[in-house]
Amino acid sequence: MSTSRLGLLAATLLVTGACSGDSTAPPSHPSSSSGTLPSGDIQLAYTLDRPGGAGPFPAVALVHGSGRSTRDDLTPLSRLLTARGVAVLRYDKRGVGGSGGAYSGVGVANSPEMIPLLASDAAAAVDFLAAEPGLDVERLGLVGGSQAGWIIPVAATLAPRVRFAVILVGPTVSVGREIYYSDLVEQSDLPIDEAEEALLGFTGGEGFDPLPYLDQVGIPVLWLYGLMDRSIPTRACLAIHRTIEDAHDFPLLVYEQLGHALAPSVWSDVYPWLDERLSE
Repeated sequence: MSTSRLGLLAATLLVTGACSGDSTAPPSHPSSSSGTLPSGDIQLAYTLDRPGGAGPFPAVALVHGSGRSTRDDLTPLSRLLTARGVAVLRYDKRGVGGSGGAYSGVGVANSPEMIPLLASDAAAAVDFLAAEPGLDVERLGLVGGSQAGWIIPVAATLAPRVRFAVILVGPTVSVGREIYYSDLVEQSDLPIDEAEEALLGFTGGEGFDPLPYLDQVGIPVLWLYGLMDRSIPTRACLAIHRTIEDAHDFPLLVYEQLGHALAPSVWSDVYPWLDERLSE
């Protein structure tokens, strides 16, 4: 799951998507404040973006994908959400920007430790939102893409105040299987069907497996996928969804012609689901 594909997701889906939809900006001016919040024994540098108008506002913490990501990388998505009346907390990934701790990429060997550690940061962000004045503690959520598909389900088990989540092209296969698949197709012309077929014979190390955490998630989670994804094996992920769909509120939006970056048009499908969660 490369940084370049994460950047493409942000540029194509989030930046342009911020201009799509039929929302009307709330009255008065949005505002932002910055500082640090505690996560275990480190401090995470954050910016909290509030919509214009009167609160209390629903709020979400944005969860990073892979790479050395900062809160600035998430500004376009924050603008999209604040325009719909949602307060947004975005933070520098641990060890990056103004946040403490040591940065580490996620591989097969270290993923059983790194994914829960990154999830603890997301959970700390939710705890921070729950204590902030002017925010609605009953309408807190998590939103993120790519690697966040592993992180958000773990964070949801750590932060009981989370009420909903949106995951953009997030894998439900193990870290080892995702890396195997992306190594086959990201930098090659191998047909996706052949890569998915090869994945069925995978015998390597699994690393972090999200399924035990998915089984514990009791909140509604909207998942978006593109069948032309050359970073995560969408068909394998959907097969896992089919095994757990009866026990969870995990609606799926699957786009046959879209890849890892999805497209701005998907937000017209996300908005109604998100608005319903925020009105409950």
